[in-house]
Amino acid sequence: MLTEQFVAAIAAPSKPNTGVARDVGIFVHEFQPMAAQRAAFKKSAAPPNCIAVSATHIFAAQADKAVVHVYSREKGNQELLVPFQERIHSLALAAEDSVLLLGTEGGRILICTSRLVSTPPSHLQRVTSLAVDPTSNFFLSGSTDSQIHVWSLPALLSFAPDTSRAPLHTLSTHRGPVTALTVGHSTSSANIAVSASSDNSAIVWNYQTGTLLRTYLLEVTPQALVLDPADRAVHAAYADGSIQTIDFFAGDAVAPASATNTLHDPAHAHRPLQPPPRTRFNATSQNLGPALSISLNWDGTTLISGHESGKIASWDVAKGAYSSTLGNLPGAVTNLSFLEPTGWPETKEAKFKIPAVVKPKPDTGNGDSIIGIVPALYTMNVQLTGRLNTSISAATAEIGAPQLSLFEEALTHPSFPDELLDEGLAELAAWDGGSQNTASKSVDFLPLAPAGEEVGQTANEQLEDLKARFKKLQEIQKVTFGQITQLKQERRTWVDLEAKREARKARRRARLFAKPKGHAAAGADDNDHDEDSSDHDEVMADSEEDSGDEEVKTKKRGPHGSNDDIIGKGEESHSSEDDLGDLERSSASEKESDGDDG
Repeated sequence: MLTEQFVAAIAAPSKPNTGVARDVGIFVHEFQPMAAQRAAFKKSAAPPNCIAVSATHIFAAQADKAVVHVYSREKGNQELLVPFQERIHSLALAAEDSVLLLGTEGGRILICTSRLVSTPPSHLQRVTSLAVDPTSNFFLSGSTDSQIHVWSLPALLSFAPDTSRAPLHTLSTHRGPVTALTVGHSTSSANIAVSASSDNSAIVWNYQTGTLLRTYLLEVTPQALVLDPADRAVHAAYADGSIQTIDFFAGDAVAPASATNTLHDPAHAHRPLQPPPRTRFNATSQNLGPALSISLNWDGTTLISGHESGKIASWDVAKGAYSSTLGNLPGAVTNLSFLEPTGWPETKEAKFKIPAVVKPKPDTGNGDSIIGIVPALYTMNVQLTGRLNTSISAATAEIGAPQLSLFEEALTHPSFPDELLDEGLAELAAWDGGSQNTASKSVDFLPLAPAGEEVGQTANEQLEDLKARFKKLQEIQKVTFGQITQLKQERRTWVDLEAKREARKARRRARLFAKPKGHAAAGADDNDHDEDSSDHDEVMADSEEDSGDEEVKTKKRGPHGSNDDIIGKGEESHSSEDDLGDLERSSASEKESDGDDG
């Protein structure tokens, strides 16, 4: 049978003549199937937002002392008293109830595990409210300085010395002290948080980005907030004892109700809304007094509120009306919290529990943790309750235990499966030329092969295949390098020949065209005639070659060592021979004149 309970805490008792036992400050009530008190804990006076309940313990910060009382739910008594240097004004649990967050009077956030981590005093005044998101990656802190800070819990718990302990975002739109703070139930990046302030406003935030989504203007100051399980609406409790439901899908006179949630629409972010008066309901005939705390049951159909008169009222959310009074406690009900329902047919068993709470040791600033490892004196006290996840072996396979493929195990493993690490180490050993027996079977993750099926080659076969490919690549590389070297030599030879040819052409042209202008200098010998004739022939051949008119060219060595150019048929051949004869006769006459002058 489904059983649902809630925890109520009061401040200092104000009704001495009641049927409740003396000094009782925390009560555990059964909500369904039968409304009755199930447990009570003494010597506690907790202000608002100063109760945190786990599956095994109840933590209560005291109103007049800088201490936190720890109660064991199993034993039904006070287990521990933890003192602090300053008063605590808010409490919250995170990371499956294994981390306790405390907001101090000086504006700090204390984080308790088996060590005590403190943040810088980011708030200027006391921290009055704390809220943790479902993933425990973020938590929010609200203060009377009107500021809301968003923190990263893993960063604050890190052992690395260079990790920042500053808030991720600061939400500073409120103009008065923050009175209430609550976070949605989603684990996505679009999860929301709602804050209330004494400036009579309630603001919806995307706390992961620090973006303001919606502002609601209220008639009075909300004292407590709670979100609907589907995050469709937020319920607010007021000092006059009334309750109001702020529906995110409903609008106002300017913007009527819509079938879609426009919280994340930037066009509506900076336009404040005022909820309709009909969404606010009260029970004036019950003399409940100011509402100080509020909580919703697991399905969101029933809301309970704690009042200054000590009464706990029940409200029908669907009808928006008062239902009944569940109890009358001896003091102002400052804290209310529904517990997780029990009695489900299939319940996920917790893998560990904390049998006893120990006093945390102050953090030493990670002096011994240079690279962020866990210090040597760090201790953790937990009791393992469930079955540990072990790697699949032949023994478990024989008894019919459920088997997961290596790919599925890697998806859900907190780090890396042992089999995957062993495979990587074996492959590295094979590459380094290690033992051939250390290689394990390779698994192909892409096709999602079933467990136990061999896919691909073994590491040794892959290694031999790679060696053969490497040898072939080396042979191809040698041949390629030889061809490249030969091409470089041929190119260098042709470049040198072309350079020499251009130099000879330039020299011969200079000699040929310098003599007709200056008629040569006196004292030249007879050999100049042969050289000039040869130079003239080569220049003429080069000129015809450059002009592109040559059809066939053949080199023939003459009897005197000179080159005679034989040109193919055509008119250009006859004209070239005539010009050559004229030049030879001119050279002979010049030679005779030079001889006479000598």
